[in-house]
Amino acid sequence: MQRRLAIDIAERALIFLANRPGDIQNFLTASGLDPDALQARSTDEVILAAALGHLAADESLARTFSEDEGLKPGQLLAAFATLDPHGSTAW
Repeated sequence: MQRRLAIDIAERALIFLANRPGDIQNFLTASGLDPDALQARSTDEVILAAALGHLAADESLARTFSEDEGLKPGQLLAAFATLDPHGSTAW
């Protein structure tokens, strides 16, 4: 997957989470970020990869996001692998 497409999907993932109060709170808790830090780093590829990883870890959430965004099967994971090829994003 091209890096630009992976970043686009990750940005949409972060917006998706931000529009779901419970899910963004879970992401903030898991990442150790507070809302201000998340906003300041929202374009950081590490944060974007973490958002994709957070979605991918929850099958129901991943499915909802993928369906809402019209992603093809596997695109979410492909985007995550592009931004974090070694699986190093760990919160």
